[in-house]
Amino acid sequence: MLNLGTNKSGAVTTVALSLLVAVAPAMGGAQSAQDPPPLKPGQIRIRVINAQTNQPVTNERLNVALRDDQVGSVAMGTDKNGIILVDTKKHSILRILANMYADCRPRDELYTNYSVETILDSGITTGNLCSSASPNPRPGEIVLYEIPKTYLRQYPAPPVDSMPHHPN
Repeated sequence: MLNLGTNKSGAVTTVALSLLVAVAPAMGGAQSAQDPPPLKPGQIRIRVINAQTNQPVTNERLNVALRDDQVGSVAMGTDKNGIILVDTKKHSILRILANMYADCRPRDELYTNYSVETILDSGITTGNLCSSASPNPRPGEIVLYEIPKTYLRQYPAPPVDSMPHHPN
């Protein structure tokens, strides 16, 4: 038991230790929240990250296809952690396209056929032209960087309002 005594440093130490004991469980919970739950066999985790803030993109609906052509893709929404779980069902190729955000991959990587086997074995981090972030992926995970579509082109002059119009 701690001796509180009458000196101020003892009281400060007691308060500091009490706060540390109270905060420690919350800190442990925060660390375990960053570790995603384990994947089921044949399952892939797509992690979508905002390249400007390095935070999860929670309102994206990626077009995901498990084949060579993107025509049969399905729009899949991210959860509160920016994650989409995909059951590969023994397919060998994964293709993803941004939907509501701007994709940060280089143009030549936009229509890439990502190997499901490579993703499951070692993970993949896609190209990122929007920032310098490039984390090491976890096995079973593909990391995609995006930014909000807020870019509005600035013209040197306002649009012409006196264009000749024909009534017909």
